Amino acid sequence: MERKLRDLTRREAEAGQIARLTNTEARKLFPPLAEGLEAVYAESGARVDGHLLRNALLRAAEKHGAVMRNGKAKLSCENGRLTGVHVDDSFFPADKVILAAGAWANELLGPLGIKLPLEPQRGQIVHLKLPGENTDSWPVILPDTDHYIVSFADSRVVAGATRETGSGFDCRITAGGLHEVLQEALSAAPGLHHATVGEVRVGFRPMTKDLLPLLGHIKGTDLIAAAGFGPSGLTIGPYAGSLAASLAFGEEPGMNLEKYDPMRKM
Repeated sequence: MERKLRDLTRREAEAGQIARLTNTEARKLFPPLAEGLEAVYAESGARVDGHLLRNALLRAAEKHGAVMRNGKAKLSCENGRLTGVHVDDSFFPADKVILAAGAWANELLGPLGIKLPLEPQRGQIVHLKLPGENTDSWPVILPDTDHYIVSFADSRVVAGATRETGSGFDCRITAGGLHEVLQEALSAAPGLHHATVGEVRVGFRPMTKDLLPLLGHIKGTDLIAAAGFGPSGLTIGPYAGSLAASLAFGEEPGMNLEKYDPMRKM
C-alpha cells in the first residue's frame, strides 16, 4: 500500500487529487466496502460504459466520412497478395487494410497463412442490482488483485472479471468463474451480499504472451495490425486507432512502435 501510494503521488499532476482514506472515509464514498479496509482515492478516476464509448466512436467516424458495413468479413488475396476485403457478397478493394478484429484476428489471416501471437482469454463479469440504492456517484473499486467493482447510475454494480487463459472461444458461464468473481467482490465489499444477480456476461480478451499490443505493419503484406490490447482495449483502442490510421496513410506515427511489432518473437 505504501509503495502504491508513493507511485500515485508522483503522478498526482495527471491523476488529480490523491488522498489516503480511512475505512470510515472510504465507506462514505462506497458503503458496501469491508470494515477495516483503507483506500487510496484518485480524484480523476472514472468509469467507462463500453457500449456508449463504442457508439460514440462510431458516430464520430461516420461524421468524418467513414461508412459502416455489417456482415461477415473475409480478406481477399490473389497470388498471396492482399487485394481488399469481402463483406458478405460485397467486395471493397484496398491498398491498405487495418486488422482490428480483436481475439478473432487470426481467423481473418487464414488466407495469408499468417498467425499472430494472439489468443482469446475468457472473462466472466457479473452485473448486480441494488434496488433503491443510488449508486451513480460510487467510485470504482480496485482491490489489490486483478478484479474490480464498477458502479453505474441504474442501481447497478458490475463485478469482474475472470482471466481465463487457454479458454479458446468457449462462451459458457461456469460455476468456477461465477464463484471467483463473486468471492473476490464480496471479500472487498461484503455489503453486496444481498444484491440481486442481474446477468452474467462473457467476453474474450485478445491476449499476447508478453501482454503488449500488436501494433504496426505485418511484414510482407499490406496489412496493419491493431490488436492484442488484452483488458485495456477501451483505454488504448482510440489512441491505437489513430496510430494505425497514420501508418495506413504513410505518416509517421509519432512514437517508436518497434516493441509492438505484430510478428515479434515471444
